Amino acid sequence: MTRTIDRLAALALAAALALPLLLLALLGAATLAPARAQDASSCEGRSLIEGLKADGRYAAVAAEAARVPNGRGKFFRIERAGLAPSHLFGTIHLTDPRVLALPPGAEAAFAEASRLVIETTDIMDQKKAAAAFFADPALTALPAGRRLGDLVSADQRALLEEALARKGIPFQSIETLQPWFVSVAVSVPPCEAARKAEGLGVLDLTLAERASAAGKPVEGLESAAEQLQALASLPLDLQVESLVAGVENADRMPDLMETMVELWRAGEIGTIMPALEKALPAGAAMLGTAEGASAFEKAILTDRNARMAERMQAALSAGGAFVAVGALHLPGPDGLVEMLRARGWTVSRAD
Repeated sequence: MTRTIDRLAALALAAALALPLLLLALLGAATLAPARAQDASSCEGRSLIEGLKADGRYAAVAAEAARVPNGRGKFFRIERAGLAPSHLFGTIHLTDPRVLALPPGAEAAFAEASRLVIETTDIMDQKKAAAAFFADPALTALPAGRRLGDLVSADQRALLEEALARKGIPFQSIETLQPWFVSVAVSVPPCEAARKAEGLGVLDLTLAERASAAGKPVEGLESAAEQLQALASLPLDLQVESLVAGVENADRMPDLMETMVELWRAGEIGTIMPALEKALPAGAAMLGTAEGASAFEKAILTDRNARMAERMQAALSAGGAFVAVGALHLPGPDGLVEMLRARGWTVSRAD
Protein backbone atom coordinates (compact mmCIF):
# COMPACT_ATOMS: atom_id res chain seq x y z
CA MET A 1 0.00 0.00 0.00
CA THR A 2 1.59 3.26 -1.12
CA ARG A 3 1.70 6.37 1.02
CA THR A 4 1.41 9.93 -0.33
CA ILE A 5 3.98 11.37 2.05
CA ASP A 6 6.40 8.52 2.40
CA ARG A 7 8.94 7.82 5.11
CA LEU A 8 11.24 6.47 2.43
CA ALA A 9 11.33 9.89 0.76
CA ALA A 10 12.10 11.53 4.10
CA LEU A 11 14.90 9.03 4.74
CA ALA A 12 16.35 9.71 1.31
CA LEU A 13 16.34 13.42 2.07
CA ALA A 14 17.90 12.92 5.51
CA ALA A 15 21.10 11.59 3.94
CA ALA A 16 23.25 13.97 5.97
CA LEU A 17 22.32 12.08 9.12
CA ALA A 18 21.45 8.61 7.85
CA LEU A 19 23.76 7.58 5.03
CA PRO A 20 27.31 6.35 5.65
CA LEU A 21 29.94 8.96 6.42
CA LEU A 22 32.23 7.65 3.69
CA LEU A 23 29.73 8.39 0.93
CA LEU A 24 29.08 11.96 2.02
CA ALA A 25 32.65 12.79 2.96
CA LEU A 26 33.85 11.72 -0.48
CA LEU A 27 31.27 13.71 -2.41
CA GLY A 28 33.89 16.09 -3.76
CA ALA A 29 35.86 13.15 -5.16
CA ALA A 30 32.89 11.14 -6.42
CA THR A 31 33.19 9.53 -9.82
CA LEU A 32 30.16 11.43 -11.14
CA ALA A 33 31.87 14.81 -11.01
CA PRO A 34 29.70 17.54 -12.59
CA ALA A 35 30.87 18.93 -15.89
CA ARG A 36 30.37 22.53 -14.81
CA ALA A 37 31.06 24.46 -11.64
CA GLN A 38 28.52 24.35 -8.86
CA ASP A 39 27.09 27.45 -7.20
CA ALA A 40 27.98 27.52 -3.50
CA SER A 41 25.29 30.12 -2.83
CA SER A 42 22.41 27.93 -3.97
CA CYS A 43 21.90 26.28 -0.56
CA GLU A 44 20.37 29.35 1.04
CA GLY A 45 17.26 27.65 2.34
CA ARG A 46 14.60 28.61 4.86
CA SER A 47 13.57 26.40 7.75
CA LEU A 48 10.11 24.92 7.33
CA ILE A 49 9.37 24.68 11.05
CA GLU A 50 7.52 28.00 11.28
CA GLY A 51 5.44 27.06 8.25
CA LEU A 52 4.53 23.72 9.82
CA LYS A 53 3.46 25.57 12.97
CA ALA A 54 1.51 28.18 11.03
CA ASP A 55 -0.61 25.67 9.11
CA GLY A 56 -1.22 23.45 12.13
CA ARG A 57 0.89 20.48 11.06
CA TYR A 58 3.58 20.83 13.71
CA ALA A 59 1.38 19.43 16.49
CA ALA A 60 1.43 16.04 14.77
CA VAL A 61 5.20 16.35 14.27
CA ALA A 62 5.75 17.10 17.96
CA ALA A 63 3.47 14.27 19.04
CA GLU A 64 5.33 11.74 16.90
CA ALA A 65 8.71 13.08 18.02
CA ALA A 66 7.69 12.75 21.67
CA ARG A 67 7.23 9.01 21.15
CA VAL A 68 10.81 8.53 19.90
CA PRO A 69 13.03 7.11 22.66
CA ASN A 70 16.00 9.42 23.26
CA GLY A 71 14.70 11.78 20.61
CA ARG A 72 16.08 14.81 22.40
CA GLY A 73 19.78 15.48 22.70
CA LYS A 74 22.78 14.78 20.52
CA PHE A 75 25.38 14.46 23.30
CA PHE A 76 25.35 11.60 25.82
CA ARG A 77 27.55 10.38 28.66
CA ILE A 78 28.34 6.65 28.81
CA GLU A 79 29.29 5.28 32.21
CA ARG A 80 30.11 2.07 34.04
CA ALA A 81 31.53 1.68 37.55
CA GLY A 82 35.31 1.78 37.70
CA LEU A 83 35.77 3.34 34.26
CA ALA A 84 36.40 6.88 33.11
CA PRO A 85 33.18 8.09 31.41
CA SER A 86 32.97 8.06 27.64
CA HIS A 87 30.80 10.29 25.46
CA LEU A 88 28.63 9.86 22.37
CA PHE A 89 28.02 12.77 20.00
CA GLY A 90 25.65 12.80 17.02
CA THR A 91 27.10 14.67 14.06
CA ILE A 92 25.56 15.94 10.84
CA HIS A 93 27.53 15.12 7.70
CA LEU A 94 27.45 18.54 6.08
CA THR A 95 30.09 21.19 5.38
CA ASP A 96 27.79 23.96 6.64
CA PRO A 97 30.01 26.19 8.86
CA ARG A 98 27.33 26.14 11.57
CA VAL A 99 27.77 22.41 12.19
CA LEU A 100 31.57 22.19 12.07
CA ALA A 101 32.24 22.97 15.74
CA LEU A 102 31.38 21.05 18.87
CA PRO A 103 29.22 22.70 21.54
CA PRO A 104 31.27 23.75 24.61
CA GLY A 105 30.42 20.71 26.74
CA ALA A 106 31.21 18.28 23.93
CA GLU A 107 34.40 20.20 23.10
CA ALA A 108 35.57 19.79 26.69
CA ALA A 109 34.82 16.06 26.63
CA PHE A 110 36.64 15.69 23.31
CA ALA A 111 39.69 17.52 24.65
CA GLU A 112 39.84 15.23 27.69
CA ALA A 113 39.15 12.01 25.77
CA SER A 114 41.86 9.38 25.50
CA ARG A 115 40.70 8.23 22.06
CA LEU A 116 38.27 9.09 19.26
CA VAL A 117 35.89 6.63 17.63
CA ILE A 118 34.17 7.51 14.32
CA GLU A 119 32.15 5.60 11.74
CA THR A 120 35.15 4.80 9.55
CA THR A 121 38.79 5.82 9.61
CA ASP A 122 38.97 5.25 5.85
CA ILE A 123 37.84 8.86 5.34
CA MET A 124 41.22 10.00 6.73
CA ASP A 125 42.93 8.67 3.60
CA GLN A 126 41.16 10.10 0.56
CA LYS A 127 42.96 7.81 -1.87
CA LYS A 128 42.08 4.73 0.14
CA ALA A 129 38.49 5.86 0.52
CA ALA A 130 38.10 6.66 -3.17
CA ALA A 131 39.58 3.26 -4.02
CA ALA A 132 36.73 1.63 -2.13
CA PHE A 133 34.40 2.72 -4.91
CA PHE A 134 36.37 0.68 -7.44
CA ALA A 135 37.54 -2.30 -5.35
CA ASP A 136 34.37 -4.30 -5.93
CA PRO A 137 32.41 -3.28 -9.04
CA ALA A 138 29.40 -5.26 -7.79
CA LEU A 139 28.88 -2.60 -5.09
CA THR A 140 28.39 0.24 -7.55
CA ALA A 141 27.50 -1.36 -10.89
CA LEU A 142 24.29 -3.04 -11.98
CA PRO A 143 24.41 -6.76 -12.73
CA ALA A 144 25.58 -7.63 -16.23
CA GLY A 145 22.91 -6.93 -18.80
CA ARG A 146 20.88 -4.60 -16.52
CA ARG A 147 20.55 -0.88 -17.22
CA LEU A 148 18.97 1.90 -15.22
CA GLY A 149 16.68 2.72 -18.13
CA ASP A 150 15.11 -0.71 -17.73
CA LEU A 151 14.33 -0.09 -14.05
CA VAL A 152 12.46 3.19 -14.38
CA SER A 153 9.29 4.28 -16.14
CA ALA A 154 9.35 6.66 -19.09
CA ASP A 155 8.29 9.54 -16.81
CA GLN A 156 10.95 8.68 -14.26
CA ARG A 157 13.60 8.50 -16.96
CA ALA A 158 12.65 11.93 -18.22
CA LEU A 159 12.84 13.26 -14.66
CA LEU A 160 16.28 11.75 -14.14
CA GLU A 161 17.59 12.94 -17.51
CA GLU A 162 16.55 16.50 -16.69
CA ALA A 163 18.11 16.38 -13.21
CA LEU A 164 21.36 14.94 -14.53
CA ALA A 165 21.49 17.42 -17.40
CA ARG A 166 21.39 20.29 -14.88
CA LYS A 167 24.58 18.87 -13.41
CA GLY A 168 26.19 18.27 -16.80
CA ILE A 169 25.91 14.47 -16.58
CA PRO A 170 24.57 12.53 -19.60
CA PHE A 171 22.04 9.86 -18.65
CA GLN A 172 23.92 7.34 -20.80
CA SER A 173 27.02 7.74 -18.61
CA ILE A 174 25.27 6.40 -15.50
CA GLU A 175 23.01 3.71 -16.99
CA THR A 176 25.14 0.82 -15.72
CA LEU A 177 25.47 2.20 -12.17
CA GLN A 178 23.33 1.17 -9.24
CA PRO A 179 20.59 3.71 -8.43
CA TRP A 180 21.94 4.42 -4.92
CA PHE A 181 25.21 5.58 -6.50
CA VAL A 182 23.40 7.86 -8.94
CA SER A 183 21.57 9.38 -5.96
CA VAL A 184 24.85 10.87 -4.80
CA ALA A 185 25.15 12.85 -8.00
CA VAL A 186 21.60 14.17 -8.16
CA SER A 187 20.39 14.55 -4.57
CA VAL A 188 23.06 16.63 -2.85
CA PRO A 189 22.65 20.42 -3.21
CA PRO A 190 25.22 22.24 -5.34
CA CYS A 191 26.62 24.18 -2.39
CA GLU A 192 27.68 20.96 -0.67
CA ALA A 193 29.56 19.79 -3.75
CA ALA A 194 31.13 23.25 -4.11
CA ARG A 195 32.26 23.45 -0.49
CA LYS A 196 33.72 19.95 -0.64
CA ALA A 197 35.52 20.84 -3.86
CA GLU A 198 37.02 23.77 -1.96
CA GLY A 199 38.42 21.33 0.59
CA LEU A 200 35.89 21.73 3.41
CA GLY A 201 35.22 18.57 5.36
CA VAL A 202 32.55 17.35 7.74
CA LEU A 203 32.83 17.51 11.53
CA ASP A 204 33.71 13.82 11.89
CA LEU A 205 36.76 14.24 9.66
CA THR A 206 37.81 17.45 11.42
CA LEU A 207 37.68 15.67 14.78
CA ALA A 208 39.72 12.77 13.38
CA GLU A 209 42.39 15.16 12.11
CA ARG A 210 42.51 16.99 15.44
CA ALA A 211 42.76 13.78 17.44
CA SER A 212 45.47 12.42 15.19
CA ALA A 213 47.47 15.64 15.47
CA ALA A 214 47.19 15.43 19.25
CA GLY A 215 48.55 11.89 19.22
CA LYS A 216 45.26 10.27 20.25
CA PRO A 217 44.20 6.95 18.71
CA VAL A 218 41.43 7.24 16.12
CA GLU A 219 39.36 4.10 15.69
CA GLY A 220 36.65 3.20 13.18
CA LEU A 221 33.47 1.18 13.64
CA GLU A 222 33.09 0.14 10.00
CA SER A 223 35.21 -0.30 6.92
CA ALA A 224 34.59 1.59 3.70
CA ALA A 225 33.55 -1.67 2.05
CA GLU A 226 30.98 -2.38 4.77
CA GLN A 227 29.42 1.04 4.36
CA LEU A 228 29.13 0.56 0.62
CA GLN A 229 27.73 -2.93 1.09
CA ALA A 230 24.94 -1.52 3.28
CA LEU A 231 23.76 0.58 0.35
CA ALA A 232 24.34 -2.06 -2.31
CA SER A 233 22.30 -4.55 -0.28
CA LEU A 234 19.10 -2.57 -0.89
CA PRO A 235 16.80 -4.15 -3.51
CA LEU A 236 17.01 -2.39 -6.86
CA ASP A 237 13.37 -1.33 -6.82
CA LEU A 238 13.92 0.30 -3.43
CA GLN A 239 17.04 2.04 -4.72
CA VAL A 240 15.03 3.43 -7.63
CA GLU A 241 12.29 4.70 -5.30
CA SER A 242 14.88 6.44 -3.14
CA LEU A 243 16.58 7.95 -6.19
CA VAL A 244 13.33 9.27 -7.62
CA ALA A 245 12.31 10.62 -4.20
CA GLY A 246 15.52 12.64 -4.04
CA VAL A 247 15.15 13.96 -7.58
CA GLU A 248 11.49 14.90 -7.22
CA ASN A 249 12.23 16.88 -4.09
CA ALA A 250 15.56 18.34 -5.21
CA ASP A 251 14.19 21.88 -5.43
CA ARG A 252 13.11 21.64 -1.80
CA MET A 253 16.46 20.38 -0.56
CA PRO A 254 17.83 23.78 0.59
CA ASP A 255 14.74 24.30 2.79
CA LEU A 256 14.75 20.71 4.01
CA MET A 257 18.45 20.87 4.83
CA GLU A 258 17.99 24.16 6.66
CA THR A 259 15.23 22.48 8.66
CA MET A 260 17.55 19.59 9.52
CA VAL A 261 20.31 21.96 10.59
CA GLU A 262 17.92 23.94 12.81
CA LEU A 263 16.64 20.81 14.55
CA TRP A 264 20.12 19.32 14.86
CA ARG A 265 21.48 22.48 16.48
CA ALA A 266 18.57 22.41 18.93
CA GLY A 267 19.23 18.75 19.72
CA GLU A 268 15.76 17.76 18.51
CA ILE A 269 17.01 14.72 16.61
CA GLY A 270 13.80 12.74 17.03
CA THR A 271 11.87 15.57 15.39
CA ILE A 272 13.84 15.47 12.15
CA MET A 273 12.14 12.54 10.44
CA PRO A 274 8.55 13.55 11.37
CA ALA A 275 9.25 17.13 10.29
CA LEU A 276 10.65 16.08 6.91
CA GLU A 277 7.69 13.78 6.29
CA LYS A 278 5.20 16.55 7.05
CA ALA A 279 7.20 19.08 5.04
CA LEU A 280 6.98 17.01 1.87
CA PRO A 281 4.07 18.37 -0.17
CA ALA A 282 0.77 16.53 -0.08
CA GLY A 283 0.22 14.86 -3.41
CA ALA A 284 3.94 14.41 -4.00
CA ALA A 285 5.18 11.21 -5.58
CA MET A 286 3.46 8.02 -4.44
CA LEU A 287 6.72 6.46 -3.41
CA GLY A 288 7.30 3.12 -1.85
CA THR A 289 5.61 1.02 0.78
CA ALA A 290 5.86 0.69 4.51
CA GLU A 291 7.89 -2.47 3.85
CA GLY A 292 10.25 -0.53 1.60
CA ALA A 293 10.86 2.18 4.18
CA SER A 294 11.42 -0.50 6.81
CA ALA A 295 13.99 -2.23 4.61
CA PHE A 296 15.79 1.09 4.05
CA GLU A 297 15.90 1.80 7.79
CA LYS A 298 17.10 -1.71 8.57
CA ALA A 299 20.00 -1.60 6.10
CA ILE A 300 21.08 2.00 6.69
CA LEU A 301 20.34 2.38 10.40
CA THR A 302 19.34 -0.65 12.47
CA ASP A 303 21.85 -3.20 11.15
CA ARG A 304 24.66 -0.67 11.24
CA ASN A 305 23.67 0.45 14.74
CA ALA A 306 24.03 -3.12 15.99
CA ARG A 307 27.45 -3.41 14.36
CA MET A 308 28.59 -0.07 15.77
CA ALA A 309 27.34 -0.81 19.27
CA GLU A 310 29.19 -4.13 19.30
CA ARG A 311 32.43 -2.76 17.94
CA MET A 312 32.65 0.24 20.26
CA GLN A 313 32.64 -2.02 23.34
CA ALA A 314 36.44 -2.27 23.48
CA ALA A 315 36.91 1.50 23.34
CA LEU A 316 34.20 2.09 25.95
CA SER A 317 35.69 -0.59 28.21
CA ALA A 318 39.04 1.21 28.06
CA GLY A 319 37.28 4.33 29.33
CA GLY A 320 37.50 7.96 28.23
CA ALA A 321 36.40 7.47 24.62
CA PHE A 322 34.71 10.12 22.51
CA VAL A 323 32.40 8.54 19.91
CA ALA A 324 31.13 10.65 16.99
CA VAL A 325 28.64 9.19 14.50
CA GLY A 326 25.72 10.48 12.44
CA ALA A 327 22.99 11.81 14.74
CA LEU A 328 20.21 9.66 13.30
CA HIS A 329 21.99 6.61 14.73
CA LEU A 330 21.32 7.76 18.30
CA PRO A 331 17.52 7.85 18.89
CA GLY A 332 14.81 5.24 18.60
CA PRO A 333 14.23 1.80 20.14
CA ASP A 334 17.00 0.41 17.92
CA GLY A 335 19.27 3.45 18.27
CA LEU A 336 22.73 3.42 19.78
CA VAL A 337 21.61 4.88 23.11
CA GLU A 338 19.19 2.01 23.74
CA MET A 339 21.60 -0.59 22.36
CA LEU A 340 24.33 0.55 24.73
CA ARG A 341 21.95 0.48 27.68
CA ALA A 342 21.01 -3.08 26.73
CA ARG A 343 24.71 -3.95 27.03
CA GLY A 344 24.84 -2.71 30.61
CA TRP A 345 26.06 0.87 30.13
CA THR A 346 24.48 3.83 31.91
CA VAL A 347 23.74 6.34 29.17
CA SER A 348 22.42 9.81 30.01
CA ARG A 349 22.13 13.14 28.27
CA ALA A 350 25.20 15.33 28.72
CA ASP A 351 23.94 18.46 26.95
